[in-house]
Amino acid sequence: MRLAVLLVVVLVLAAPTHAQPPVACSLLQVGEIESALGGKAKTKLSGESQNVPGMALDTCSVELAVPGQTGVRKATINVVKSLPMEAVQLLRARNDGTARESQWKGAGVRLEQKTVGSALCIMAGRPGVVGHSICSIPRAKEFVEVDVTAPVQELPSLDTVGALVQKAATRR
Repeated sequence: MRLAVLLVVVLVLAAPTHAQPPVACSLLQVGEIESALGGKAKTKLSGESQNVPGMALDTCSVELAVPGQTGVRKATINVVKSLPMEAVQLLRARNDGTARESQWKGAGVRLEQKTVGSALCIMAGRPGVVGHSICSIPRAKEFVEVDVTAPVQELPSLDTVGALVQKAATRR
């Protein structure tokens, strides 16, 4: 009997766990992302969940090919929870800190901050480096965000990314 109990315990501990897909992957459909960003998915939505000191991160992304554009465009949906402070304070500090960096001055640089609905958004990019159009919706000590990366000249507008994150946040 003891051997049977020990065997069950060993099997339970050794058995692989079937992790649930990240919540972020259920917030937007590939077709919605393709339609908004004007491309065709090169990959399926995929992501992971992880807990780190001071927060829990759930992320999901898809790569897109956009006709007439040269770079890879990637859309990432993030759900960040269990923050040690109010998310709105964290996002404002992050966006304002990014905007103050000296790398956003010069020829070909794009830097824009605005509010789109309830989303706090920032676009930052410079030639030769992948840029970001990011919109985030804070709620208490968590936020939902859509981050689209592309070459600076191909970054989607903050209005476009803001609409995507608004849709994702309603499904959270």
